[in-house]
Amino acid sequence: MTVTQRIKHLILFAAALLISLHILTGVPSLALLSKESAAAAVVYPIFSPRKSSAFGVRAHPIFKVKKHHDGIDLAAPKGTPIRSIMDGWVVFAGRYKGYGKLVTVRHKNGFTSHYAHCDTIKVKVGQHVTAGEIIAVVGSTGAATGPHLHFEIRLNGKPYNPEWLLPGLSEKGAG
Repeated sequence: MTVTQRIKHLILFAAALLISLHILTGVPSLALLSKESAAAAVVYPIFSPRKSSAFGVRAHPIFKVKKHHDGIDLAAPKGTPIRSIMDGWVVFAGRYKGYGKLVTVRHKNGFTSHYAHCDTIKVKVGQHVTAGEIIAVVGSTGAATGPHLHFEIRLNGKPYNPEWLLPGLSEKGAG
C-alpha cells in the first residue's frame, strides 16, 4: 500500500468516525472534516459537474410536491461517463423505481454512493471498482426531466449531503 493510499484510508476512517459521532451524539461533526481532507479521499463522479438541484426539501420537478431530495443533481449531457468516487464493491446495478437505472457502490466504513438516472450501466453486482473507474453513463431514466446524474451518499442507510465531499461544487461547475 502506497503512502497516498494509506492517507486516503485514514481520511475515510476519520470521516466515518465523525459521522458515527454525529449519529450517536447529534453533534454536527461533519463540519469538523475539512473540504480539503474530503477532496483527498474522493474523485468527482463526473467531470466538470454543475449542480442543478441541491440536497434537502424541494418541490419535486415532476410531481410538484415538497419532498426531501436525498442527494444532489449534477447536470451533464447524455452519455457523460460516471465514475465511482472511491474504491468499493457494486451492490446494486439495475432499475429501481424513480431512480431509473441505478448503480450503488459500497465503500469502507458503512458508506454507500448512489448514481441514478443512468443511460447505460457498465458494471455488475459483486464487481470491485476503483476510484475514478467508469461505472455508468449519464441519462434520464426514471423520474427525470432531462439528462443528469442524481448522486447520493449514505452512511448505514442515512442520506448525507454529498457536497461536503465535493469542494468547489456550485451551480457554475467544478472538478
